[in-house]
Amino acid sequence: MPFLDTFAPRLLRRRAVALVALAALPAPLIALGAAGPAAAQRRIIGGTGASTGDHPWMVALASRQQFGSARSGQFCGGALISPTKVITAAHCFYDETTARPTDRPGLRVIVGRDDLRGTAGREVAVRGVWIDPGYSFTANTRDVAVITLTEPQDDRPVLGLVNPGETEPYAPGTPATVFGWGDTRGNGSYSNTLRQVTVPVISDETCGHAYPGGSDSAYDARTMVCAGEAQGGRDACQGDSGGPLLVAGRLAGLVSWGAGCAEADHPGVYTRIAAVSEAVHDVL
Repeated sequence: MPFLDTFAPRLLRRRAVALVALAALPAPLIALGAAGPAAAQRRIIGGTGASTGDHPWMVALASRQQFGSARSGQFCGGALISPTKVITAAHCFYDETTARPTDRPGLRVIVGRDDLRGTAGREVAVRGVWIDPGYSFTANTRDVAVITLTEPQDDRPVLGLVNPGETEPYAPGTPATVFGWGDTRGNGSYSNTLRQVTVPVISDETCGHAYPGGSDSAYDARTMVCAGEAQGGRDACQGDSGGPLLVAGRLAGLVSWGAGCAEADHPGVYTRIAAVSEAVHDVL
């Protein structure tokens, strides 16, 4: 089965990528869901600098063959959840134009690199990619993927996941911190260095009103969670897709989609880890 890979800006906050089979790689773990229109990718707006020294589980997904040497070829974020597994968003492995799964040539996971213009840390090859079989590119549901690395990262701490069925991390007003190398202004001004921003979790009712469907995707509280300021100003943005949203030091969400970046009444929408953690644990 071919390897997966993606890139392409989405009208909301994600971006996808172009399809290229990596036949030389071992057969990956892949289970593809329904395809459909995408939601755009995002970067950190209104945040501050961050370091992989302080957050060693934070990684960048990169494809120099497809995106050149600028910013190490980064296109999405992710987080180590075991020495050989990285969690990220499923839409990072879909082509925005065709709304279909796609392979990325030379896919690497970059660990320990704060500044994407440099050479610090390691660029680790990938053995395979698993995508939640319930993922829908159209509805943005269960937007999660797990990457298997060829080399264990035994020297780096990993993130713990919110457990299935947990609700406390998603209580409205709970502080949540998101990390990434994405757009800092919402105009294509991508950051070369890792950034973070803390935003409050938003109630399902408020998020449902913000995204009732229509021109934007519909918010689904079963598999999604919203976070952001009602007045805007702080948010993830394009380029942050797949990056971790932490609550009390545990992974509670993944950057998934949203309308614009840091806009009033349009919070960021994240994959609700409590809804997918059981499936993720099954492939660890």
